[in-house]
Parts: sequence; C-alpha cells; structure tokens
Amino acid sequence: MQRMKMGTLAAAVLVVAFAARGWAAGPVCSNPQSPRNIDPKAVPSPYDGKSTTSIVKLLGPDSIEYTPRAGGAPTTLYRCGQHYHLPIENPEGCASTAPATRAKSAKAGDGAKPGDWIEVHTVYAAKVRHDGCDPETLACCETAPFLVRAFSAKVTAQGADTPIVVPPGRPLAEWSGSTTGAALPDECKPAAQWSFRLGCDFTLSEAQVRHFRHADPARPVQSGPRVSKDLTLVTP
Repeated sequence: MQRMKMGTLAAAVLVVAFAARGWAAGPVCSNPQSPRNIDPKAVPSPYDGKSTTSIVKLLGPDSIEYTPRAGGAPTTLYRCGQHYHLPIENPEGCASTAPATRAKSAKAGDGAKPGDWIEVHTVYAAKVRHDGCDPETLACCETAPFLVRAFSAKVTAQGADTPIVVPPGRPLAEWSGSTTGAALPDECKPAAQWSFRLGCDFTLSEAQVRHFRHADPARPVQSGPRVSKDLTLVTP
C-alpha cells in the first residue's frame, strides 16, 4: 500500500511538472499527436531540424509518393478525403490567422464566411474505400500510412469556384503526428504524417469553401511528450 501511495504521489508530481512547463494534459500516446506549433520565427524554435528534401512527391492530382524521413522504401498514397477546420489548428506565426471573435464562438457545423481564416486538410492513405463513405471525414482512408497535406487560407467573398489544392512550393513544415478533428483532451489519435505548406497570403473563395457541408472544430495544440522530435523545416 505504501509503495502504491508513493507511485501515485510520483505521478502527481509529474503531472504538476508537465503543467508548469506548459505541456498539454493527457497521457503520453503510443504515437505523437497533432496539431502543434509550427511557427518558424518562434523563440525558442519548435523545429528539430532543416532539410531541402520533402517526404512528399506529387505523382498526380490524387496521388503522392511518401518517403519516410528516417529512411525506408517510398509508398504510393491516394487521396481519401478533404475537410477544413475553423479556427485553424497549427499556428504558423501569421498575425492575421489569429482566430476571429466569430471563429472562436463558431459551433461545429458552422460554415466559414469571408474574412475567416481556415485550415484545409487533404488526406492520403495507402488504400482508399469507394463504397459511399464520407470524404469529409476519415472514413474513406482505409489503410495506413496516412498523410495530411495542409495549409491555412483566408476566405474571400470573390474568387473562382475551382477545386481546392495545396499551394505549390515551399517552405513546408513536416512532422510525425496524428489525425486531428474533434477529440477529448486526453484522446490519442491514430498516427499520421504531416506536410504543411507555410504561408500567410493564401486565399480561398467563399464559393470554393461552400462545397464543404460544415467546418470541423480545432483540436487544441499538443506539446511536451505528446509531440514528435522530428519537426522539420523544408526550404527550397
């Protein structure tokens, strides 16, 4: 019994220490979690390294080649879904992307309006379902590895009604993390690789965003032992 009390006390001390350092509450998961701070100008920097090589190679409009940064054979992945979050999930240091008052109070299901900043996630998987599953969820993403290509953009009243694609080019923030979406604070989400196109000047028209049935809420930023140690800034 005394040993159990000491173990409980030690665990409590660790929780307090984590909180004091600003770490997210919740258990350490079997895989790192997302979202996370990806601001390249933050001090201290959240990045663990830099590279000129991305883990993603575009093969076509709906397929990519994923090569693990740690090494290994490349895998062809196929687009299995696309959705957006309001407010944004992964802060990249753009002053204009701070959640607006309306976005802070937006309920799940509210659509974005001109002036809102949203974060678009295009998801890929090794095997995709084609049985009427919902492409605005992860239901069509059948087989790992999963990879999310993401970016943030301001919604505008004017603009063409064209398919939403990830802006080309660099810089990119890439890391090992998890899927996101609405979650309990302590939840451990399934593993996913991330390739996030950094940039503060991207826009999407209201007509483009209107094709989504709803906006997904933002999961809190993860930190401390719940995030990976491979956040990489990919430059030209």
